[in-house]
Amino acid sequence: MNYIVMDLEWNQSAKGKQFSEDHFPFEIIQIGAAKVNEKLDIVDEWQCTIKPQVYTKLQNTVKKILGITENDLANGTDFVSGVTEFLEWCGEDPVFCTWGSMDLTELQRNMVYHGMTIPFPKPLLFYDIQKLYSLCYQ
Repeated sequence: MNYIVMDLEWNQSAKGKQFSEDHFPFEIIQIGAAKVNEKLDIVDEWQCTIKPQVYTKLQNTVKKILGITENDLANGTDFVSGVTEFLEWCGEDPVFCTWGSMDLTELQRNMVYHGMTIPFPKPLLFYDIQKLYSLCYQ
């Protein structure tokens, strides 16, 4: 079994929410993940910068938090190629682990926007590490 601990970063309209594309408020610009075995050993890592197609100007907060520039993104991989490679790297029947549910929601929304087929069962089962952490350490 492959546990895929993943983190996505996304951009949004630099001009504000009212200038967002309908049903596409966030565009994924980075994917980072670690493959973890049953013993919780990291067995592989994967990362990719995605070249944005919709929100090509970085929103100021995103720029500050991530420390990247539009030039960094211009050299990125296109979304379909990046996600296809990522899903192949995940292997068969991956178990996703994320900090909250938004990463997987946005991954699926971005896949639909780009005309990709979502290969996950619905509903997509995953481990919410944020919730698990809060249950263990509150």
